[in-house]
Amino acid sequence: WREVVGPAEGLADVWWKTGRLKLKADAGATGGGFSQVEVVDPLGTATPLHLHHDAEETFHILEGEVTLVVGDQKHELGVGGFALIPRGVPHAYLVRSDVARMLVTFSPSGFERVFADIGVPASDGQEPPPDSVFPPMDEVVRAFARYGCEILGPPPTL
Repeated sequence: WREVVGPAEGLADVWWKTGRLKLKADAGATGGGFSQVEVVDPLGTATPLHLHHDAEETFHILEGEVTLVVGDQKHELGVGGFALIPRGVPHAYLVRSDVARMLVTFSPSGFERVFADIGVPASDGQEPPPDSVFPPMDEVVRAFARYGCEILGPPPTL
């Protein structure tokens, strides 16, 4: 495993939803303790409302603005904002700025494998066609379930 991953690097680099995701730490590097991904998403990108049965998830906003829906509450996070979502708590996010860049951590690791399973491998200078970035929702639901994540509802919108 690698102890240092540069700013433009990742152990995996995939197009995911409408943005790009770079895996910075995985189960192999952390002994299963946690995984971390850098997510770069454009305006309007959102996750479906979901919960993780087996992992906590954190969000640390590095650039941009995100609305984080946690249970029945909404939280507006900007640069430096941080949130910890305990396992079993429904949540989703929505990008409210032109772009948002954030570090997302899962503890313990495991869920990060879904991104490589259903994401599209990225290569610098190229973007895949939009319809190749995210599989049909029924496939997403099945893939998330394999990693202990349950989709509960649609994503928030602007």
